[in-house]
Amino acid sequence: MDELGPPTPVLRRLRRPDDVPGIRDLMARVYPPPHGPEAVWSAENLLRHIERFPEGQMVVEAGERLVGTSTAQRVPLAAALAPHTWSLITGRGSLSTHDPEGDALYGVNIAVDPAWQDQGIGRLLYEGRIELGRRLGCRAFVAGARIPGYHRVAHEMSPEAYVEAVVAGRIFDSTLSKQLRVGFQVRGVLRDYAPDPETLGHAALIVMEL
Repeated sequence: MDELGPPTPVLRRLRRPDDVPGIRDLMARVYPPPHGPEAVWSAENLLRHIERFPEGQMVVEAGERLVGTSTAQRVPLAAALAPHTWSLITGRGSLSTHDPEGDALYGVNIAVDPAWQDQGIGRLLYEGRIELGRRLGCRAFVAGARIPGYHRVAHEMSPEAYVEAVVAGRIFDSTLSKQLRVGFQVRGVLRDYAPDPETLGHAALIVMEL
């Protein structure tokens, strides 16, 4: 008898209300301590995302298990390229700042099950959002990219120097390096972007013209 392999991951472009418990469980796996409980969104907030911008909320399923999720919104490109914090541009993650006419698709969040890392889940979510941004006529896809490796070298280099080294290929960062492979370009560093024990609060401003 042939042994069945692992289920094939499939991108679903519309998140459903009944996905919420699975998304919260996924986020808890992705953001364990020392991340605080605020890293896992409430059910009310996840339902609010679906209401405000349903097209921007995607999941990846493997069998009946959610192994990836992403959240996006539309904002003016000028606001996305200017210095900002995650809380300011996303309305503290509520998407209250979503602009239906915004000419930039903004990546609010992406989470991949640790057990499914390096198996193409993140790429599926990025490809889905890139296609969405193009279909909506957005000029660019913009995000604040986590730099989780930074805390290991923060005693010897600034976040700007770290990001420059990642772009040059001298340092591999488990998040930013993969985003560069997808086709993003770095436009700068967003200092004090969001509280994060691994990034020390900093992020790289990444942009893909659409």
